[in-house]
Amino acid sequence: MIKKTSQLKYQIVIILTLCIYLYYLIYRLCYTINPHSLLLSISFYYAEVHGFIALFLFFFQIWNPTNRKAPPPPPGMLVDVYIPTYNEDISILRKTVLGCMNMRYPHKTYILDDGNRPELAKASVKWGCEYIARCERSHAKAGNLNHALQLTQGEFIVIFDADFVPQPDFLDKTLGYFSDEKIAFVQTPHSYYNVDSFQFKIKKEKEKSWNEQDIFYRLMMPCRDYWNSTFFAGTAAVFWKKALDDIGGFATGTITEDLHTTMLLYKRGWKGIYHNEILSNGLAAKDLKNYHIQKLRWAEGNISLLFNNNPLFMRGLSFSQRICFFAIIFGWLIGFPKLIYFITPPIMILTGSYPIAPFDIAFIWRYVMFLAVIIFGFKFACRGYGRVRYDECYNMMNFFILIKAAFRNLFRLKSSFIVTQKGLHEAIGMYDIMPQSLLCLICFAGVAWGGFKLSYGISADFLGIGTAIFWSFINGFLALFVMESVTRPHYKRKDFRFIGGFPVQYSIRIDPEFATSAVTGNLVIRRDSGGEWFGSVIGLGVGKDINEHGISLITFTPLPFDKKVFLSLYLDQKVLQCKATILYMLHSNTLHGKMFVYGAKFEGLSEDDIDLINMYCFNTILPRFRYKFSKKPSLFLTMSSKFWKRVQFRRDIRKRITLPLIINATGYSPLTVVTNDISIAGLSFISYFLLESGVILDMEIFTPFGTLNAKGIVKHVREIMTGHSYFVRVKFIQTPECSEDILSNITGKKLKQNHIQRETYAKV
Repeated sequence: MIKKTSQLKYQIVIILTLCIYLYYLIYRLCYTINPHSLLLSISFYYAEVHGFIALFLFFFQIWNPTNRKAPPPPPGMLVDVYIPTYNEDISILRKTVLGCMNMRYPHKTYILDDGNRPELAKASVKWGCEYIARCERSHAKAGNLNHALQLTQGEFIVIFDADFVPQPDFLDKTLGYFSDEKIAFVQTPHSYYNVDSFQFKIKKEKEKSWNEQDIFYRLMMPCRDYWNSTFFAGTAAVFWKKALDDIGGFATGTITEDLHTTMLLYKRGWKGIYHNEILSNGLAAKDLKNYHIQKLRWAEGNISLLFNNNPLFMRGLSFSQRICFFAIIFGWLIGFPKLIYFITPPIMILTGSYPIAPFDIAFIWRYVMFLAVIIFGFKFACRGYGRVRYDECYNMMNFFILIKAAFRNLFRLKSSFIVTQKGLHEAIGMYDIMPQSLLCLICFAGVAWGGFKLSYGISADFLGIGTAIFWSFINGFLALFVMESVTRPHYKRKDFRFIGGFPVQYSIRIDPEFATSAVTGNLVIRRDSGGEWFGSVIGLGVGKDINEHGISLITFTPLPFDKKVFLSLYLDQKVLQCKATILYMLHSNTLHGKMFVYGAKFEGLSEDDIDLINMYCFNTILPRFRYKFSKKPSLFLTMSSKFWKRVQFRRDIRKRITLPLIINATGYSPLTVVTNDISIAGLSFISYFLLESGVILDMEIFTPFGTLNAKGIVKHVREIMTGHSYFVRVKFIQTPECSEDILSNITGKKLKQNHIQRETYAKV
């Protein structure tokens, strides 16, 4: 558990922020309610009060995070792995089954087919796992799981959705917690690998990524663990079967069986554990339609608990558990206040009525200061995970769905469990973005009408109309941004390609004319059996991205189209040899256009080859990508980044580039990897085995300017994946004269121009 002193600064900010918000609400109620526009004024005040309650509940949940260390699992535990499925694509399911079968701890894997598909039954025999089907689909997913509980003998139940692929050490990191006999389940974070979805925001130049659910799984859930209020999130969890037997299996009274089951377990005195380490990866909804189907199901199911098993009145729950579970439900009711915030400024322009009186400079100044304090307090309390701009975008995207879910529960309309389609992209029509389109139209119409009123003297209230125009413009632009984001084509391919660099040796036969005119290096002229001369280009490149269908290949020499290329993929300890066809080329602006990016399609891969690629993608490329793009600086470093970049000049000269690298060291096997970055002082890479600090390395670096030979010493080693991946930083200790020019061309720095500067860089 994280030390209390380290969290004290966040807790102080939380208390001060809530106090200021409460003071503002009292001031608003006493002095600014407009009696001449009472309906509008009361509605707006309700939205503000709702915001305070939501903020209080949110801050309560993130009060103090835990940081648990996984105890080792005891041997001999009987584990059954459940994969519930209903008409998901078999190619998606195969990856999940393969990941489950590759988990190291002994277990049995079961496919729970609610679709009763004969082809899936045959596939399960081929994959070597068990198959369970049922003829009727009562209670959807919960019913499917309960049906399997009656037919299996395992003491512990592991649940993965059809699109969630676990890592090999999943059971090793979770089973040890059950040494406490009161533990009912262990939940792990949800993570999604298809980062081309609109739900992701990635800044490659800053090596940062953001996902809508980051703040929930990376901050809120560890903090809920502090309150003993962790809940089952539907997948990537381990259950003690006797705990499920104690409550009669998974809850069937709602379409969100996960939260309901958790509450029933806590009611009976059981405990839940949250292990805050990503141990599995699934598919995020690719399009807005399926995303909203998922959101509507979650919202309907959670809100229904207000009328059925309300946590505020459920016996057996502690005070903190009541607050935490009510907070989840209350969070889905944000649609109404957000709609009020969105439509209030156009109403102000059209009617001339204001929700606040007096609406003057004094109030605007107070409100701006209040808003700044609330935003700062929120961002600080979120420990670097909060993104106000992105959060508002998703509020704009989801407000209508949340209102719909609330009304369906209010009028007790029957809800059904609709499976979210994963891996498919459906075209977005105007119907799917109709609420945002109407809101955008209303806001910009209000802007136009407000400008017209001020321009032609219809209204002399420049302060009120001007504020409403500015507010309407912000909301309209927000709606426009959301519409553009969800309709923009994100998906160039049906299947996602995993982003990560790894060495690839390529060999391609070309015509002599192309060889003499286009190829400047790595060229071998040969004569075939018929006596004809041909050229063969052999080189070492980089795999930019990959999946089971193809690869993006970076080379330093141009290659012809529609030609077969022979590839050797260096997938850590294993080398996969295969054939591919070059389909297209993209020129890179990196290093004066001397690097070329080719799209190639695999041909003739066996099922074993496909499985090898998929497991390398999930177990190696994806964790390394997450390590690289999930680093969260402290708030202080974020606020002082400009100054930091000025004083830490090494960051200015480091070139973030991926180059093939062959390493030889005494006492170690040869290592073929790629660089993370390079400077005139050294480089870094990720190794698949441990290199000790102080080891001397002979390095051969392949670049567009030729081969760079250098000696280096290992200065820093950091483990980033247990027993599998290590971040290594190397300092150059010897570079030949010819290699110095190559290094200068890569980094853009002249080593010879200033001897003192060179020595300074070398020390860094």
